[in-house]
Amino acid sequence: MPIAYNDDEAMVLEFLDHWESGNVDVLLRYFAQGASYIDMPLPPRHGMDQIRAYLDSVFSAFAVRIETLSIASRDRIIFTERVDYLRSNADPSIVVPLPVTGVMEVRDGKILAWRDYLDLRTAEEGLGISIRPTDAALTGIPLNQGRAA
Repeated sequence: MPIAYNDDEAMVLEFLDHWESGNVDVLLRYFAQGASYIDMPLPPRHGMDQIRAYLDSVFSAFAVRIETLSIASRDRIIFTERVDYLRSNADPSIVVPLPVTGVMEVRDGKILAWRDYLDLRTAEEGLGISIRPTDAALTGIPLNQGRAA
């Protein structure tokens, strides 16, 4: 695990460690009011209600364990290099290592904006589900539990 060199980096590392619990209420405590969260190339989620709906749908499809390889920051921007291990809820023997680069903007010890950059196809093919945006995703239901195309 990388070493945190300031309080914001320590908060981000702690936040990422909490993903393994799957506890949405705990994760939401790390976000500032009015926060935004986007997994590129999915549509952005703005505000606690949309972030909660997205996290609920994520954990309904798979569990997440995050291995942070590197962390760096400048001012209020935190960069992470990670491997997110996605374990299928439908078949727990399926675990997909997903390389991710994350960028978080932090204010007053909370995440104001979070952008993750990843290869969505790796997750879809590995888990056997479709995560790509659908009409439902645009209204706040981001995961389609069908087989990946």
